[in-house]
Amino acid sequence: MRFRKLSKIELEGLSEEFVQFLVVQGIDDALWRDINKDSPQKAEALVALFSDTVLHKVYSKVNYLYFVSEQIFSIFKVEGEEMEAIVIKNKSKTVSFEDLNSIIMRISKKENGYEVLHAKRTLGDKILDEIHTLTEKGCLVAERELWQYFSQFHKNLTKKASF
Repeated sequence: MRFRKLSKIELEGLSEEFVQFLVVQGIDDALWRDINKDSPQKAEALVALFSDTVLHKVYSKVNYLYFVSEQIFSIFKVEGEEMEAIVIKNKSKTVSFEDLNSIIMRISKKENGYEVLHAKRTLGDKILDEIHTLTEKGCLVAERELWQYFSQFHKNLTKKASF
């Protein structure tokens, strides 16, 4: 299994898609019931294959992710086989990052007490595995506008003086 097995709730929400998946595999309702009863390992393997297929499709559509904790805000841009990250580290001992709005308010007021980092790397065919790892660690899907906001913020911080 490349990613993870879908939960029972997730599978219930995708029951029609699972039935279609089984049909493509040449398995009708009666055969599926027999497999469940007589070969639970084979049934689990089919659920695992379906789970990987679904998650592969979902992860392939992810373009931006973000993560917020008390000390770290991270936003990621996925483009082809590359991932770019902007990370804001909270250096304050008294003020924590509560949520996305608190971070935006704090940087818009140009308050001190944070450090901004930027990185870009090529992951090749491991890009979907990285997206999976990040979502398992709590990252959420972000919108393009959120990336653009923090990307512009980072660019403004790193502008070089020219003379």
